[in-house]
Amino acid sequence: MPALCVFCLPAYGQADIFHKNYQFDKAIELYENILDSLSSTGDSSGMDKVAGLLTQCQNGLNMMQYIVRPEPVAVKSVPVKEFFLYLKDLPDKSWIPVPNPFVKTPGSGTHPFYKAMYLPAGDTLVFSAPDTDGFWKIHVSYRKDSVTWTSPVILSETLVSGRNEIFPMMSRDGGTLYFASDGMPGMGGYDLFRSTWDGTTGTWSTPENLGFPYSSTGNDILFLNSSDGRYSIIVSDRIAEADSVDIFVTGLIATPVKTPLGRDESPVRIASLTPKPAPEAAAEKSETSRPTVDRDAYSDLMHELRSLRSEQRGILDKIDESRKIYETTSGDDRDFMASIINDLERKALNVRKRIDEASARVRKMEIQFLSDGIFPTEYGEPAPESSAEKPAAPEKYGFIKRNMGRIPYVVVEVPEPEFDYTFRILGRDKGQFAEDNTLPEGVVYQIQFAVLSSRASVRDIKGMTPVFVTRMPSGKYVHNAGLFRTYGEAQSALGSIRKIGFKDAFIVAYRDGVNIPVKTARTLEGRSVSGLSCQVVLRGAGESLPAQAVDAVRETCSKDITKFVSDGQAVFAVGPFRNADEARPLVSALQDLNLDNIDITIEYIKR
Repeated sequence: MPALCVFCLPAYGQADIFHKNYQFDKAIELYENILDSLSSTGDSSGMDKVAGLLTQCQNGLNMMQYIVRPEPVAVKSVPVKEFFLYLKDLPDKSWIPVPNPFVKTPGSGTHPFYKAMYLPAGDTLVFSAPDTDGFWKIHVSYRKDSVTWTSPVILSETLVSGRNEIFPMMSRDGGTLYFASDGMPGMGGYDLFRSTWDGTTGTWSTPENLGFPYSSTGNDILFLNSSDGRYSIIVSDRIAEADSVDIFVTGLIATPVKTPLGRDESPVRIASLTPKPAPEAAAEKSETSRPTVDRDAYSDLMHELRSLRSEQRGILDKIDESRKIYETTSGDDRDFMASIINDLERKALNVRKRIDEASARVRKMEIQFLSDGIFPTEYGEPAPESSAEKPAAPEKYGFIKRNMGRIPYVVVEVPEPEFDYTFRILGRDKGQFAEDNTLPEGVVYQIQFAVLSSRASVRDIKGMTPVFVTRMPSGKYVHNAGLFRTYGEAQSALGSIRKIGFKDAFIVAYRDGVNIPVKTARTLEGRSVSGLSCQVVLRGAGESLPAQAVDAVRETCSKDITKFVSDGQAVFAVGPFRNADEARPLVSALQDLNLDNIDITIEYIKR
C-alpha cells in the first residue's frame, strides 16, 4: 500500500478491494477522490502512486471489453521459491539458481519471483537480469564455444518498460516471446505479454497484453504453451496463499477469439480458472450469450497463414545466404548463383501473393466477427505439424516435480564499461570529458566553469567528471560540468567546483538540450507532476503501427509504445508524458507524416 494521508486510508482500502475484484469503475471513482485529496496536500509521491493504480483500472476496463474463455484443465498450488520445478513441459535440470554467471543480482537482493533462470539447450540464451538501477530486463547471450558466451545485451528496446520484465519464454518455433511485466499497461501487478519476431525487418513487435483472464489483477509471472500443443500454462498468485503461486493449466486455444463479457458472467470466477458450471446451467441461454461463429474455419485459415509466413521466412533466409555466396564467387559459379537467386525470388513472390490472398480472407472473416461482436486475436501456437487434427486437452493433467540444475562452468564475456555520468571530482589528472556531449530530454542543470579559446586539457579540469565541451559560433569553447536533475544537486556541486579553484563558476539550465533561464527551469522543476498524466493515443492503425510512425516516436522521444484493445480495435499509446506540452512535439511529428485513417490524440487520466 502506498504511503497516504490518514484520511485517505479507508477510501484506499475500499478502492483496493474493488480493484482486485475487477470492479474497475467503482475503484476509479474512489482513486479519483483520493487524488483530489492528495493534490490539496501537495503529496506528489502519493499522487504518483495512486495515479498509477488509476491507470491500471482504466487499462482493466479496456481489457475487460473483450475476453477469452480458456477451458480449465488443472491447477496446483506450489511454493513460489520453487514453482519452476513443477513445469513438467521443460526438461529436467533446465533451471539453475540465481545469481549465476549470467545473472548478477543487485546489492538490494534477489527478485521476489525470479529465483531461478531457465537454461535450455542451444546456442542462444534469453533471460532476465537486473540493470544498474535494479530493474529486470530481457537480455540475450550467444554461445561462442563450449564454455564461452557473449556479453549479454538487451534483446530489444521494444521489450523495455520503465520497470521489470521477467521470465521470457520462447515459443517452439522461435517466433513468439512470452514474458511478464509490471511496467507495461496492465490491470495490476505483473501482466503477461507476447511479442512476435518479424524476419523481414529483423525486429520484435510492440508487446501485446495477452488479455483477461491470462492476465489478472494479481501477479501473473509466467506463460508457456506445452510442447505437445495441448495446453497453456499460467503461473500466478491471483488466488494463491502467501508465499505460494498457482500453476493453472488450460486447453490451448490456437487462435483465441475474444468476445464481450456477458452481463451474467463473473470476472472473479473466470479469473479463477475453475471448471465450467454443470451442463444444465450452461444450457440456459440469455440475450447476452455469446454468438456462434465459424471458429474452426478461422483457425484453419490462421494455421495456413502461419505456414505460408514460415515458408516465406525460410525462402528469404536462403536468398540472403545465396547473395553472400554470390559476392564471393566469379565466372560460371557467379552465374549459377545468380540463377538460384532468381528462382528463389520468384518463389518468394509467389508465396507473398498467397499470403496476401490468405490475409484478405482473414480480414473478411474478422470483419464478420466484429459485426457479431467478436474480436479474434492470435497468441496461441499452432499444433505440431505431425498432428492431422487440432489436439484436444485430455480430462486430466498430472504434475511432477523436476530437479534443480547445477550452475554450469561457463565464461561470460565482460562488456566494455559504460561511461559514468555521475558528477565526481577525482584525483589530479584523472578528470574525464563526456563521451557524448548530447544533453538528455527534460530539464537539466550544469555548472559552467570556463570559456576558453581552445579546449581544456585533462589537467585543466582538475579532476572533474563529466565535463561537457561545446564550441560557440565565435570559436570559443564553453566548458560545463555535470548533469543534474534538480537545482539543489547543482547547488551542492557548485560549492565543490568553486572550492577547487573555479570561483566564477555558475549554474546554467537546459530543457531538451536548449539553454533556458535558471528561473524558468526551477519553475518547471517545481510543478507537481504525476508522471502518468497523459499519453499520445493512435487509433485506426490496424494490428501494427506503420514503420515511419515507429521511427518518428524513436526520434522524437524515449517513451514506451504499448498496445491494447478498445471497442474491438487495436489501440497504440505512447507515454507517459508529464503534461500536454511535453507530448505535443510527438503529435506534430506524427501529424507531419500524413498517416491515412489514423487518429492521433492526447488523452488524460481523469482527475
